[in-house]
Amino acid sequence: MIPAQHVTPFVRGNKNDCNDALAIFEASSRPNIRFVPVKTEGQQEVMMMHRIRERLIKQRVAITNQTRGLLVDFGIIFQQGFTAFEQNMWQIINDSEQRPVLKFLINQAYDEYLYVSRQLKELNKLIRKKLEQTPSGKILLSMSGIGHVIASAFEASIDKAQAFNTPKELAVWLGLTPKQYASGNKSKLYGITKRGDGYLRKQLIHGARTVVCHSHKKDDVLNRWINQLKERVCFNKAVVATAHKLARLMWVLLWKQAMYQALQGLETKAIP
Repeated sequence: MIPAQHVTPFVRGNKNDCNDALAIFEASSRPNIRFVPVKTEGQQEVMMMHRIRERLIKQRVAITNQTRGLLVDFGIIFQQGFTAFEQNMWQIINDSEQRPVLKFLINQAYDEYLYVSRQLKELNKLIRKKLEQTPSGKILLSMSGIGHVIASAFEASIDKAQAFNTPKELAVWLGLTPKQYASGNKSKLYGITKRGDGYLRKQLIHGARTVVCHSHKKDDVLNRWINQLKERVCFNKAVVATAHKLARLMWVLLWKQAMYQALQGLETKAIP
């Protein structure tokens, strides 16, 4: 398939099927055009699970935030977090001094929260089960900072990385490279481009944040590089740079179909 944004420059005249077909033909004949591999039904199923998981997470957060906000008007204030929410909901429901209508509404909100939490838990189990059945999933899980959610989304998005010739191309596609503005002899680099799959980029950054937070506890090559990086740049820049590094390493592992091994020497490599 051809990405739609690569076809748009070749459209001539008004928007209709004939002009669109001519534009697609013109774009496909260009030597430097990039094509997108068609996802299998299995990959689409996995990505569907991730989209539903994102929706359930937003629903659960929305329920807790709305309930906490409504209870403030009744003088009931408690800290954020799911553990505190569950404890306080149970206390309010079992408090005989609370108004009946308030208890009824809180009970409804709590039941909805529990239902969404159960769905989310079952979906996480399904994602884990699907991932552990694939060789590529086991390879990605061998890396530090890469959990089931990240590995599953990564594998479903790029399969075995056959669409990218180099790890740099993958990092560019993920939007983890700096945005460049160059004119003449002047060249400036800005923040990351944020192109490509925003969900996968977000998950990689979450995983990289965990690696950066615990890098001082390990002494392999990757973590020594992270520790040196933290001395030069701020925390968030170190996290994004680590996400960039992890994405490149994951490409190498999938390309070679090899397990990850952290070395104490000069480099980190993939082993068969």
